[in-house]
Amino acid sequence: MSAHIAVVGSINADMFIRMPVLPQRGETVAGGQPHWFPGGKGANQAVAAARLGAHVSMHGAIGDDEPGQMAMANLSDAGVDLSFVKRASVPTSIALVLVEESGENQIVIAQGANDEVEVDSAAVSEANAVVMQNEIPVAAMLEAAAACQGTLIVNAAPVRELPSELLSRIDVLIVNEHEFEAYGRPTRGVVVVTAGSGEVVAYQDGQIAARATPPVVEAIDTVGAGDTFVGAFAVGITSGSSLQETLTRAVHAASLSTLAHGAQSGMPTKEQVDDFIAQTN
Repeated sequence: MSAHIAVVGSINADMFIRMPVLPQRGETVAGGQPHWFPGGKGANQAVAAARLGAHVSMHGAIGDDEPGQMAMANLSDAGVDLSFVKRASVPTSIALVLVEESGENQIVIAQGANDEVEVDSAAVSEANAVVMQNEIPVAAMLEAAAACQGTLIVNAAPVRELPSELLSRIDVLIVNEHEFEAYGRPTRGVVVVTAGSGEVVAYQDGQIAARATPPVVEAIDTVGAGDTFVGAFAVGITSGSSLQETLTRAVHAASLSTLAHGAQSGMPTKEQVDDFIAQTN
């Protein structure tokens, strides 16, 4: 039986605009046609984990609007259990995603319904792992952490102050290099530090326990690659894989995800990751 992963997090609708170069402060840059894609770090990680074979339940909130329905449809298509998604009285959260030709991006988020996330503690307690991010209220994160009986995985992005009672409960912290420094280079438990296309390092109680370098690909869109990594890592760690094997599969899944536009569009299946690893080794 596949692992049960409860994702407590954000659900967004992403407006995607491609442009030759990202704007600097005060600068206006002409881009291409706008396109809508489902997104949100929580929803992205839920889709990634579901496509890789886990049983995933989504705990989040959407508005009663077309962007919310689009987001829900994509989650449903990926096989995510939507029983615990709240219909809020405010609009679905929106992310404006600007992507330059190199694949680099800038993102602005309007919170909307993500501020209305509620936690079903009984359902969360039944999961083998709980995955969270910093795009929902801290109160909801604390409630989910208190209910978690399995492995608590937190992708602490974007950076914000987190209470000590939450930080002390985290089993796996996933951050990028900037976030790692911002949180004071934490050493408790497993800390995974990503570096885009560079080497990913996993620390166990402050000591390096595993390393993996993503395979080189010609990236089309890096939006969602980090979320694919988190979803893949959650699947690996709850399936009994070693930390090294989990890290290796996660960087391959993340690299694969950059070969299509949109955060969720290119997220690979288990079989695609298996084939990709075989091809690159």
